[in-house]
Amino acid sequence: MENNILNLYNLDVFISEIPNDLLDKIKIECLNLSKKEKMISGITANKVPEHYYLENNNEELFFFLSTWVKKYLEKYNYSKYYSILNKDAEIIFKKPWFNMQKKGEFVPNHRHDGILSYTIWIEIPNLKKNKKSKFDSCFELTYLDILGTVRTYLIPLNKNFEGKFLLFPSNLSHCVYPFFDTDEIRISVSGNICFDN
Repeated sequence: MENNILNLYNLDVFISEIPNDLLDKIKIECLNLSKKEKMISGITANKVPEHYYLENNNEELFFFLSTWVKKYLEKYNYSKYYSILNKDAEIIFKKPWFNMQKKGEFVPNHRHDGILSYTIWIEIPNLKKNKKSKFDSCFELTYLDILGTVRTYLIPLNKNFEGKFLLFPSNLSHCVYPFFDTDEIRISVSGNICFDN
C-alpha cells in the first residue's frame, strides 16, 4: 500500500528585498530625527526602542509593497479569513513607523492591527561572534502548530538582512531580542495594511 502525507494548509511569510534607492531614502529619513513625531503604542515602555512615524517616502514605499500584498492576497484568498465583511473592500496602508534600537533594548512579543503587516530592516549593527545567547539580535515569530504547541521561528539578523522585508499576517506574534556587544543602532520600519471601510 502506498503511503501518503497530508500537507495541512497554513499561511506563509513572504521575505524579499526593497530596491536600493528606496532603502537609501528611508535610511536618510530615519537618521534625521529632529522633526519626527514620536509614536506611542501598546508596547511603549522602558528598554523598548522609541518609535517614530515615517512620513517622506510613504507613497513610493506603498507602491512597491502593493505588488507583494496583491500576490499574498491572491495566493491565499486571504479575504476569506475576514467573513465579517459583507462585500469586497479595498486595502489601504496605514502610516508606517520606524524604531532605532540601541544596545540592550528589545521589542516584546506582540501582534499588529490590520490584515497584513511588514517589517523592513534598514540598518543592522555589525555584531561580534561571541554572543551571550543564540537569541542576541534575533527577530522571532511565534505560532501554534496543529497540536496547539507553541512554535517559534528565529531569524538571526546580520548585515545580510539590510534591505530585506517580511510580509506576514498581522495576527502573527513576533518579538525582537536585544543585542549587547556594539553601540551601533538597528533601524527597522514597520506598518500595517487594512481593509478600507
